[in-house]
Amino acid sequence: MPPTGRRALLAGTSAVLTPLSGCADLGSSSDQRNGESDPHWVSTYLGDREETHRVTVTVTNANSDVLFEREYQLSDSNEADEDATFPASTDPETIAVTVDGTRFERDWPGFEQRALPCDSSNEAGVEIYVENAQDGTPDVQLEADCQSITGA
Repeated sequence: MPPTGRRALLAGTSAVLTPLSGCADLGSSSDQRNGESDPHWVSTYLGDREETHRVTVTVTNANSDVLFEREYQLSDSNEADEDATFPASTDPETIAVTVDGTRFERDWPGFEQRALPCDSSNEAGVEIYVENAQDGTPDVQLEADCQSITGA
């Protein structure tokens, strides 16, 4: 599939599936009722398979403790890393994505709440899409999501 078509497919799929993904029941997680955070996950995708990018993803809490850090060399032969988890009882606040030396820092989606509102069978996470902006510079898109991750 051409890169443009793939991006359109991913965007369309995300737009349709996000409302259906089990994220509607605020605060209903059994772990939340027990005062613990659900496990979290990070998925990283290359938006244009013709590109190659060196990517580092770091998630920190309010004390700037590193909860998750992983480096990737994204390319046509390694276009995604899905469902990398980090443990429960962590409260992510900030996610930093460095693409080819350019750093992007964002609030973890939903950090102002105890956890992203996922139902009891789902964990909160973020999907990162590494792309190029119109001017050719690196860019990232982050999307919050809920899904069931086995082995988290």
